[in-house]
Amino acid sequence: MEIIRATSSDLPLILPLFDGYRQFYEEPSEIEAARIYLTERLDKNESVMFLVYENNKDEKNGIGFAQLYATFSSVTLKKFWVLHDLYVKDDYRKQGIAKTLINKCKELAHENAPLGIIIESRISNQSAQHLFDAVGFVKEGEHYFYYLEN
Repeated sequence: MEIIRATSSDLPLILPLFDGYRQFYEEPSEIEAARIYLTERLDKNESVMFLVYENNKDEKNGIGFAQLYATFSSVTLKKFWVLHDLYVKDDYRKQGIAKTLINKCKELAHENAPLGIIIESRISNQSAQHLFDAVGFVKEGEHYFYYLEN
């Protein structure tokens, strides 16, 4: 198993994973739209994506990924990362792969984001919350987060 910082040339491995991730959140499969979206993010350096894959003879098999977006705090005048997407194929869960991906994200944050990383999960996603607790994330209790749909 290997973990790399992905580029748009890795999209053949990423797209099936990304599609599975979106379907987990009850979004329809849209491979071509996902290809365009990820190509733009990666080619414009608007996100950082880590990919875990394994080599099966002459073929690579994508296993999981994490995608982060940089943001900034006007209050602290510092950068931090939003770990927006984290996904591991069902057959590979409970093997420490998500933890490995998060640790790679933590390395990135230590290198260039003094404030660290934020992540969110659905209230119903207990397994993700247990993982986040286990790798050192602290549940934030001082703010409410709101959103406005278009």
